[in-house]
Formats: sequence, structure tokens, C-alpha cells
Amino acid sequence: MSRQPAGRKARPCLLSPAVPAVPPPLYSRTQQWVALAYGIACHSLFAASVVVMFVSLYTGLTSGLLQLHGWKAVLMDGVLLLQFAAAHSLLLGGRGRKILSTLAPLGLGRDLATTIFAGIASLQLLLTFLLWSPTGVVWAAPHGMLKSLLTVAYVISWILLARSMHDAGLDVQIGSLGWRSIWRNQRPIYQPFARTGMFRYSRQPIYSSFTLILWTAPVWTPDHAGLALLWTLYCVAAPVMKERRYRRYYGEAFARYQQNVPYWFPRILPAPMCPPSPHPPSAGDAGTPAPLTASVSVAGTRACDIAIVGAGPVGLLLANLLGPTGLRVVVLEKSPAPPSHSRAIGITPPSLEILSQAGLADAFVVRGVKIQDVQVHGVNGLAGICSFRELPGRHPYILSVPQQVTMALLEQNLRQFSNVTLHRNREVTGLSQSEPGVVALQGGDFQLRAAFTVACDGWRSSIRQHLKIRTREKQYGCHFVMGDFADRSGLGEGAHLFFTPEGAVESFPLPSGIRRWIVQTPGPLLVIPRGFISQIVQQRAGIVLDRTDQLNQSAFTPHRKDCEVLYDHRVILCGDAAHAMSPIGGQGMNVGFADAEMLSALLPQMLSGGQDARSLLEAYQRHRQRAARLAADRAAQGMWLGTWTGLPASWLRDAILGGVLLRGPFARLMGSRFAMMDVPRGIMAK
Repeated sequence: MSRQPAGRKARPCLLSPAVPAVPPPLYSRTQQWVALAYGIACHSLFAASVVVMFVSLYTGLTSGLLQLHGWKAVLMDGVLLLQFAAAHSLLLGGRGRKILSTLAPLGLGRDLATTIFAGIASLQLLLTFLLWSPTGVVWAAPHGMLKSLLTVAYVISWILLARSMHDAGLDVQIGSLGWRSIWRNQRPIYQPFARTGMFRYSRQPIYSSFTLILWTAPVWTPDHAGLALLWTLYCVAAPVMKERRYRRYYGEAFARYQQNVPYWFPRILPAPMCPPSPHPPSAGDAGTPAPLTASVSVAGTRACDIAIVGAGPVGLLLANLLGPTGLRVVVLEKSPAPPSHSRAIGITPPSLEILSQAGLADAFVVRGVKIQDVQVHGVNGLAGICSFRELPGRHPYILSVPQQVTMALLEQNLRQFSNVTLHRNREVTGLSQSEPGVVALQGGDFQLRAAFTVACDGWRSSIRQHLKIRTREKQYGCHFVMGDFADRSGLGEGAHLFFTPEGAVESFPLPSGIRRWIVQTPGPLLVIPRGFISQIVQQRAGIVLDRTDQLNQSAFTPHRKDCEVLYDHRVILCGDAAHAMSPIGGQGMNVGFADAEMLSALLPQMLSGGQDARSLLEAYQRHRQRAARLAADRAAQGMWLGTWTGLPASWLRDAILGGVLLRGPFARLMGSRFAMMDVPRGIMAK
């Protein structure tokens, strides 16, 4: 391999270019325009119904388009009140979903269900208040301070309703999920039930907020009183049927939520968590549980203090940090063997400090490559250098270690702890928290009871899916191919980033004379041709890579996933199971290491019973979500800047990098940020 002389254009490569995978569109252009029309109609009706309802209730329903009198007025008003409640409940049920699926052309009814439902509900409210026939009787119309106080209470009630709808999923509540998904050529994705925000205090905050609106409107008339009474009864009774559906859909996860959160009236303080089940007997004691399976000759694994699902870097590190505590820990991994590819490679200085706690930092440093500088190349050559040499602490560098080496070192270190056992080829297929103080895990040929379970099973986490935890996902629209090569580039132990008008190229050293290359592609690839990475690197960076030196390759599309909550009772999410982020920049594994560090301090406290476990889990969730957001935002920002294409955008990027970020006082800040020196670790929990 060689690098071509500066200023010389890279010679063209004769390889055929890779073909981006362009899946056929899910919806035709006509279907998308129809969906947009439904969306416009839905949101217009929604906005009109909110305005009309706000004014009508505030004035005590003293006006309406129909001016019926006597029994006709009573009958008409009664029909208006009942039609909203009856149709609303009908359309939310199974029969209603079938009806909604018939109310759009071109086969769009099912995917437009949320848009159609929101539009119909808005129309019902609009008709109720526009066609109301008032009695003309006013019981009370306060003035002065009393009216001001009631007005404030009325507005606050609307704010609470808006917040509750936001927490429940505003895209579903206002009907935008259906039409926007079709417009974006995506299937609508329905999230599980909400359990954060207003839903932490009441299971039905939308209904209770709506009821509060009915009773805080200042002007009282017979019309207002009748509507408020009838619709309040509906708001109290209707959610019972909704919760029955949720019990069928979400099973034990929703049943547990029902036990912990009140139905209608909010509870300010969360219910305390029941204490953990008494520790199971130790190996060798009378009544020792049977082994995990008959084929596993490790005693005392049928019951344990902590079960860790997933033996990736984060799960193995957590087990190592818990080893010295004496707690009985079982690690379950579905894969029969560790991975053979390098995968995640960058270990930051804060993560090396965490590894020091397990006595492993020196072993890692010996096996890794110290990256002290990242050279950033732009259109006109070197734009600047991001250096880690002046970072505080014992490790002023990013350590490059292949993931399989990281896992081998962590697994080897576990062998010194008799209280920690690792079982491979053990997939968790079921989970139950019905027994107080215990998490019961089931697999094909084993059962395990644990006081707490930690899910470290990656961004596709089956444990998270079993718990029905909501996630917020984002696709970045960037695509990459990476591969490891025997290194003859002469680039040494530095990292190099090449930002070109055609796309980015990144290069990082690995131990044993290997270098990783990552190239940006215009789209996802159907097939990666032989020599594709070599071709792109030569075209963009002017570096010739011999295709025979390539060891592996894989394509990936960065995405982001943030979980609404990081725990459900006694099951805790950790690492990518809790928050996946772009791998560009190597932030994900290091955030997971900090998750493990904090949990290793909290779990012994929770098991000791000295402090309420829920308050400790809330602290974990608060700190780790904040750290993950910060790291994911930075990873996204760096990827966004680095993936600009086109000559004008490249010139602008060069100006930003070379003129601002990698020069003067900002240069040191960039090194600290890239090394994650200021991303919270949560060590205050210790």
C-alpha cells in the first residue's frame, strides 16, 4: 500500500460502483397526496374544535347555531352529548378499527386510522358546541377577582390536557401519525402505553384533565352543568374498557403499571418498591437450588442476587464491577461464542478510569493502541488536528482495542470471582415480575430467579420489548461501509478523517498492525463489491489499499434510539438496550460503561434495603438519560458536519473546522469533547 504524492489526482479505479439499495416505495404518490389531504382536514377540524370548545365552555354554553326550545332543545342537546361518548368508545374498540379502515380510499384506511379517528372526534366536538341550543338561563357569572382566579384555573386545565396528550404521544392524539407516516413512505409505528410525565401520577391524565376543564369554566348555566355531569361520568367510566384492551395487548407490563399508578386521581409520590426477596441459600447449603440446567455443573445458579442478560462489553464490565461485592451474579448470553470481529474499538479516558476500578486498565493499555491525535483533512489538505495529549489524568489518549479483545479480557477477569458465573447459549425467552421481590427468567431449558435483572442485550433488546417500553427512534439517513486491513499505509498510530465533496473517509489504527477504514456511501448497499473500500479510499483520500490486505467488511446505517424509561420495577436497562446512538465517534460503548459503573454502586444499596430502591433507580434513570442525550447529540452533530457532500458544503466545513473548531482555544475543547471528558458518569451515586 502506498499514498500518492500530494497534489496528484487519484487514478480512476476500474471497479464497478456499488449499487445503492433503493427499496420500492410503500405508497404511490397519489396515496401520499390523499394522506396529506386527510391530514389537512383532520388538523383543521382539530384546531376549530379546540377554539370553539374553549370559548363555548368559558361562556357557559350560552350561544349556539340552533335555537330550539322546550323538549326539542333538550332532546337535541342530549343527542349531541351522547353521540360524542358513544362514537368515541365505539371507534376505539375492535369493531371501530374495522370501521375506520373503510373510511379512506386506495387501501389507506388502516394506516390512516389515527388521522381519521382524530378528525371524527374533532368533528363530533365541533358539532356538539356549534349546534347547542342554550336554555338562556345563567346561574352564576362571576366578576372581578373570582373570575380571574377561575380563568387561571381554566387555562391551567387546558395546559394539563395539552401536556397529557403530549406525554401520551401527540402524533396519535392529534392524528398526525397516520398521514405523516404515509407521506414519509413509512408504515405507522404504534408505541406501547405511556408511563412517564403525567402518566407517572395517574393512568388517565387525559380524561382527568378534560374533566377539570369542564368544572373550572367560570360561567355556570343548566347547559354547562348537564354537560359537565354527563361527560364527567363518561371520563370516569370509559377508561375501564380502554384498560381492558391494554391488559390484553401488554399483559403483565400493564398490570404492573396498574398496581403502581392510581387510576384517575393523581398520586404525587410514587409507591415504594417492595423489598427484595430474601437471598437464596449459598452453594453447598441445605436446600441449594438445582443448577441452571442439568448440563451446567455450576451450583447455586437457579437463584441469584443479580441476573445480567447479555455478555457484551457492558454486561461483562458490570459483572466485573459487581464481583468484589460478593453478590451472586449470573450472566446469560444467547450467543454460543464471543464475536470474532472488531466492532466497537474506542475506549475513552473516563472509561479507562472505570476499568481501573476492576484492575483492568493496565491490561487494556498493553493490548491497545494509544491514539493521541486525530488529523482532519479537508478539500485543500490538512484542516487541523484534534489532540488528546493535554487531557488531564493518567490516560491522555483514546485507546483503540478491538471489541473481541475487550470481551476476552473482561471474561478472563471474571474467573477470579466465584460468586459470578457466565452461561453462554442461554437465551431468555420469558420474564415475569408477578412474585413480590423477584424477577423470574425463563429460557428453553432453564429457569432463574433474581432480585434484580439488568438488560445489557443491545439495541434490539428482547428484554426491553418484553417490558413494552416506549422508544424514540431516529434514522439519520447516512450510510457507511467499514473494513479492517493489514496496515501498510504509513499513517502510524494516529487517526485520520478525510472530508471530501464525495463523502467522508475515516481511518483508525488497531493493534497487531491492522487499520480500520470507514467510507460513507450515498445509500445502503445491496452488495458490497470486492475492493469497494479500497476504491473509495483511493478516490477520496489518495491512499492505495491492496484489496488482498482486507480482513473483513460490513455495512451499517447509524440510527438513534432513546428509551422513555430505563427501568420497570426490578428490571433495569443498561448500555445500548437503554440508549443506542450513532457509532461514528465511538460514544455508545463508553456511555454503557458509565451506566455499568453507576449500577455497580446502586445495586448493592438496593439489595441491602437501606434506601428505597425506587429512588435509587430514579436517580440512575435521570443521570444516565442526561448523559446519553449529551453523548448522542454530540455524535449526531459530528456525523452531520462530517457527512456534508458537494463542493460548496465542503468549503464551508473546511472553514468551520480549520478556522474555528481546530484552531486556537477551541482546539483543546474539541479534544476534551471527543474524549467524552465532560459526559456525566454518575459516580456521585457511590
